[in-house]
Amino acid sequence: MSRPLALIAAMLAISGCVEATIAWTDLRPDGVAAAPALDYQSVTDWEREGAPAARRALQRFEYGAMPEKTSSRVIDRKTLNGEAFGGRGLVEEYRIGASAAFGGVEVETKSEDGEAGFIMDVVSPKGEGPFPVILMQTFCPRWSTIPDEAVTGAPRPLKKRGGIETYVFGRYICSPPIETILDAGYAIATVFPNEFLPDSREEGIAELKRLSAGHADDETRWGAIGAWGWAFSRMIDALEQDPRLDRTAMIVWGHSRYAKSALVAAAFDPRIDGVIAHQSGTGGASLNRDKKGESIAGIAKSYPHWFARAYREDNLNGYDQHMLLALIAPRPALLGNARRDVWSDPNGAFRAAMGADGVYQLYGARGLDQTALKPYDPTAEIAFWIRPGTHGVVKEDWPAFLDFLNAHFAPEDEKRGGRLISAGQE
Repeated sequence: MSRPLALIAAMLAISGCVEATIAWTDLRPDGVAAAPALDYQSVTDWEREGAPAARRALQRFEYGAMPEKTSSRVIDRKTLNGEAFGGRGLVEEYRIGASAAFGGVEVETKSEDGEAGFIMDVVSPKGEGPFPVILMQTFCPRWSTIPDEAVTGAPRPLKKRGGIETYVFGRYICSPPIETILDAGYAIATVFPNEFLPDSREEGIAELKRLSAGHADDETRWGAIGAWGWAFSRMIDALEQDPRLDRTAMIVWGHSRYAKSALVAAAFDPRIDGVIAHQSGTGGASLNRDKKGESIAGIAKSYPHWFARAYREDNLNGYDQHMLLALIAPRPALLGNARRDVWSDPNGAFRAAMGADGVYQLYGARGLDQTALKPYDPTAEIAFWIRPGTHGVVKEDWPAFLDFLNAHFAPEDEKRGGRLISAGQE
């Protein structure tokens, strides 16, 4: 089989969340503007009227109702490896207990191993810190994201993920360049969402219903994207208790479906200080109207557990994805894209960023400081990155991510010339 045919076959076999294409994204804004326009005269007006209305609309029409009350606790914490990654890092593991309450009915999360809560693995640089933290949800098990044999569940010997998976979706689809990240002064915290909320139709919907037992309306019951976003916040509940970690630099990272959950997490949790949402697509950063690539009907049919049932093309009542981005203002957000990933609609994501820019400006932030999809400016509060290629996490992506992180969250001033403090931070 030829290389192009093998690539297409692999993409069809591995995932339905991307579609092969020979099309290219227009590098100029091409399509309708984000609507409704977010015309507010002051931060007070936005926070009193605009932001609450945006959160209500996103819950009612897209992600479903978020919990009315949450509780969490650290069930267990242990050191797994004090000399990980060539002596660069410390690997620790948490079991986090978390419960969600809807309609006064509180239900606790449980893992696929039958135990309460879920497991989070953390690798941090050696030293006292405090270190900024990159919180990750990935497609791969925790021991693939942080490849260490001591991680609970890891096979022995631990084999590096590769082959057709990384050939199609890039060398960093499972594990980021951990040594480089540690050397730059960042910690990584990761969970594997499948362990506590299955990414499948029947099992996923059943678990979502169990967790939201007190919510009677199936139309507005939360979907997996909202629940995974909620899980990012439960990670922070545990991480912010560690003085070695920087409570003012908690950055959520995700690719594709987990980029969607990263955006939702940041929109609903002000403790999140920044977000890297790579190729988030439909139901993420890309506008719902004038849709290119994956349609709302298509994503709802393929992944009915991801969103509320109310997320439909005939139910886009007075909201769009620029509101999701505006709820993150003035915190830094990087929107990652690829020019041939038309399925994720980079142009729609850029127009959503344009629609959110006015709210960033209310806070005195630079917001989106570019008029087209290129060139990339990692110092802007809305940083828009687009590279050649297709859907995945490839070698060009992490240098761009680190440029953004160092511009806004650099942990060591003497090495990086001082952190660029975004508007709204002290």
